[in-house]
Amino acid sequence: MTQITQLSLPEAPSSVERDFLALGRYQAPARTLSVNSRYLELDGQPWLPVMGEFHYTRYPACEWEAELAKMRAGGVSIVASYVFWNHHEEEEGRYDWSGARDLRRFVELAAAAGLYVYLRPGPWVHAESRYGGFPDWLVEKIGADLRCNAPAYLAQVEKFYRQIGAQVKGLMWSDGGPIVGVQLENEYDRLGPGCGAEHIAELKRIAIEAGLCVPIYTVTGWPTLDIPLRDVLPVSGAYADGFWQGSSTALPPSGVFVFNTDRAIGEMGNVGGTPADGRIDKAHYPFFLAEAGGGMHVSYHRRPVISTDDVAATTLVQIGSGATLYGYYMYHGGTNPAGPRRYNESMGTGYPNDVAVLGYDFRAPLGQYGQVRESYGRLRALHLFLEAFGAELAPMEAVLAEGASLDAAAREPLRVAARGAGASGFVFLNNHVRHHPLPDFNDARIEVATSEGIVAFPAVDVKSGAYAIWPVNAAIGAARLTWATVQPLSRWLDAGATHWVGFTIPDVRGQLAFSAETVLGVVSDSGVVTREGDLWQVALPEDSERALIRVTDRAGVEHRVLVLSRSEADRASRITLGGRQRLAISKHALYAEGDSLFIDAPADEDVFADIFPGQDLDGESLASGLARLPAARAEAALAGEVAVTVLSEQAEPPAVRFGEKISWRTEPTPLAPDDEEFEAATRIRLTPPASWAKLEGRLLACLDYIGDAARLYADGVLVDDNFSDGEPWYIGLDRFIRDGRWPELELRIIAARPDLEIFLEEGARQRLHEASHPAALNGLAVKRWRSVKLVAGQK
Repeated sequence: MTQITQLSLPEAPSSVERDFLALGRYQAPARTLSVNSRYLELDGQPWLPVMGEFHYTRYPACEWEAELAKMRAGGVSIVASYVFWNHHEEEEGRYDWSGARDLRRFVELAAAAGLYVYLRPGPWVHAESRYGGFPDWLVEKIGADLRCNAPAYLAQVEKFYRQIGAQVKGLMWSDGGPIVGVQLENEYDRLGPGCGAEHIAELKRIAIEAGLCVPIYTVTGWPTLDIPLRDVLPVSGAYADGFWQGSSTALPPSGVFVFNTDRAIGEMGNVGGTPADGRIDKAHYPFFLAEAGGGMHVSYHRRPVISTDDVAATTLVQIGSGATLYGYYMYHGGTNPAGPRRYNESMGTGYPNDVAVLGYDFRAPLGQYGQVRESYGRLRALHLFLEAFGAELAPMEAVLAEGASLDAAAREPLRVAARGAGASGFVFLNNHVRHHPLPDFNDARIEVATSEGIVAFPAVDVKSGAYAIWPVNAAIGAARLTWATVQPLSRWLDAGATHWVGFTIPDVRGQLAFSAETVLGVVSDSGVVTREGDLWQVALPEDSERALIRVTDRAGVEHRVLVLSRSEADRASRITLGGRQRLAISKHALYAEGDSLFIDAPADEDVFADIFPGQDLDGESLASGLARLPAARAEAALAGEVAVTVLSEQAEPPAVRFGEKISWRTEPTPLAPDDEEFEAATRIRLTPPASWAKLEGRLLACLDYIGDAARLYADGVLVDDNFSDGEPWYIGLDRFIRDGRWPELELRIIAARPDLEIFLEEGARQRLHEASHPAALNGLAVKRWRSVKLVAGQK
């Protein structure tokens, strides 16, 4: 039986309020950036940017440039970073802004990559850092008077903020620089005199006096929202899972997968067990996110493996719920820096979680060693949509389907929302929930009431796990795409004609319907074109990877509609090449510079890129108007392999130790193994061939090990660590080369206890039960990665 989901678009966008917030000062000489009650405005136009967190002090400075370029190529427009106080002032009065702590150079490189910058200087940042980023000396000196208006504390904050201001002097938006915003504090819950709104207001005053003068100031909107109402913006978070939870089993269905225009979205309303306190009128503030999970960290007691579908569905749902700035935490993983003290959060320092000493991969789209995950391409497809359609989408109001449920555990009806106004908009649907599969919805049909009548999508089968965005009355020149079961990817103008690119989702056939009164003709290089009443319809083959549709509008202009499969869309980037905007499709991360493309790829693979439109390029002509640039051929595989020598074996897991019970958990959780226990662990020497130390590029090792936790040492110094979550552990071995030679690398593995009461995904737990030894290296493979340059000549 056909199930009909009905939605109604508002007649017009809701009005915006511009006189409540006291923001938007400190403007650039010839540009403007402001915020109203709904969205950002850049140079007077609605702007819906993507922000990605990348901690400069957790990544080698020599690699910043390449990683920032990858972020921009991934569709990120703002790079955000905490400024960790304990990374810069380990000892009182002795500041370090050199090397990987060189904030100024990081900001300058971000600007060169085409990124804006959002600073998050805290002074308390959390970020799974020791004492939330406070230096030990500050905690010892100030005691309980931290994070409030106590004079002794504020005096130290003023010194730290002045240091930051000096480092980035001349780089503010008001100076024509890239720094557009500053976040004050984080996860702030103190109330009373000298706290709450009073303290946030004081931090803002200190920041401005220190030279941190920007158009936008924010605070995280959890848990209390006791803020100076006109002077800062609250920002939200949305994580698909939480390593901080105490449960050793899968969490209940999360609200991040439910369309909800009230911004009550799952984990971040309940950090530390404190329910969100409704102290503001949301009508005054736009829906901005600063901590939407690009992945998820692991703690010793809880080790979630966040999938591409988990992060992509979360993102789609928040955008469909009305978000107008989307910020990821994290977008890029990293490694805690070395120092006299360890910088990680631990139960030993009074915090609720034991996390890895060094590793901060976060299963982010770009990993701890810059490795590109599947989520990078899936999320980029959403980012390209926001880049191309954001000015149109930002003012659009979010509406829920009739009869929609806000219950995260509800399995029916089909979860659908829309953003739109008048005759046009976008439909958002989600049928994915982490750990709790939803049912298939067969013969599902969506009807959208617009100012010009009902737009009825065809009946389709929406499989469990599906999520998509579909257009309603999209303008393509003077033509109108009435509906499509094709997700918009990008669009651009080229010599007066529109190139509109979309993609199909798995198990849903691509169909498009154009208003007959707005077009003179529709031709497709594949599929079937028919006239059905007042619509020209195109039904693409079910296995179509690429299809080109030529639409001639009523003004006689021919536009091109390229429809890809989702797998192809996951590989697609927007570039400028040969003076024209284009789409590039490549298996690996890619960015353009002049008339060249730069691609990071394994050295033993052929590297190529398919370009649309490509008829004017000197390359192999492909179907659907694409051309393949001349390929860079694969190099020889690495000669030799890493020698593995077992020095000692330990099959007996260490005794389980428990931390103190946290008030908002039902039971105490196990503590991570300590240094002494790693001394008694299984020990394995890893010896790469000496010749590899002379090679250029990343040497990415994939370690398949069985165990509870593992550490890697170089010449006896800890250089990386990992809590086993059942997935491979990736390590960039080239990071440890010194003066053209390999250090002595030693892997230590703590034996696993298969029934230890911690959270592991089902597959990881099963793997431990089936293992023949509880602490062993099952396999180690290394690939060399290279940066390839493809030159695009023109015919």
